[in-house]
Amino acid sequence: MILKRIFIYVILVVVLLPLKSMANDVHLPSAGFDCSDTNNKFEFLFDRSKDMDNPKVYRRMNGKFVLIGNLLAEKQGAYVIWEDKYFFTTTDFAWTFDKVTSKLSSVVLSIGMGTDNLDKIPKPMTCMQKIFYY
Repeated sequence: MILKRIFIYVILVVVLLPLKSMANDVHLPSAGFDCSDTNNKFEFLFDRSKDMDNPKVYRRMNGKFVLIGNLLAEKQGAYVIWEDKYFFTTTDFAWTFDKVTSKLSSVVLSIGMGTDNLDKIPKPMTCMQKIFYY
């Protein structure tokens, strides 16, 4: 009888202990966009898992998704606008995605100190919706 209880406790510990640690680090698939043209390729990921009212936006840089900013505006079925704090150092820059035409374009919000070369702003490009597993 005692051996049976010990066996049940061991099974419970083995089964329930990993569940607690897995619950803290859940990586659900996230929706995003894969946008490219002949010169550029961008992959964006939108994470609403922590805060539905203030989603975070990530861009793949050097093989990893890096937090680049917040979602600024969205209209369901129409458009999405988000900031990119890494594209330029002193210029406030944002991306716009037209959900109807699947076109990604860019917006300069303010020039800042004027030290950035604005020639590297990509032309509008076509995107595909993608599910990222990371």
